[in-house]
Amino acid sequence: MFGCYNPGMQRTMQPIPQPQNFADRRDAPRVGVEGHYSMRLDPCDGRSPITCTLLDFSVTGVRLELPEDIALPAQVQIVVGELAHNSRIVWRKGTVVGVDFIDEHHSIF
Repeated sequence: MFGCYNPGMQRTMQPIPQPQNFADRRDAPRVGVEGHYSMRLDPCDGRSPITCTLLDFSVTGVRLELPEDIALPAQVQIVVGELAHNSRIVWRKGTVVGVDFIDEHHSIF
């Protein structure tokens, strides 16, 4: 695991258990943060970035909960501070979305 800026955060970041018999298609393991943090999702369609609850993350993407069930385009940007990551929505269930970072991880796996 990597170091944390906030030492108290280490207690909340636990890998999410994965079923042993499930054919997992993820490129990298997830780390759950139990909704203690937020991220902004920019739909890149003229609307302002949407503040979402961060449910878990990995080097390849994030799982976010939207504040409400709203329409999103397939291509979005995840905004962390001043950095924007080109991303795509890969699945959705109500207000929860799975987002894949397009540019960042494909060269490391």
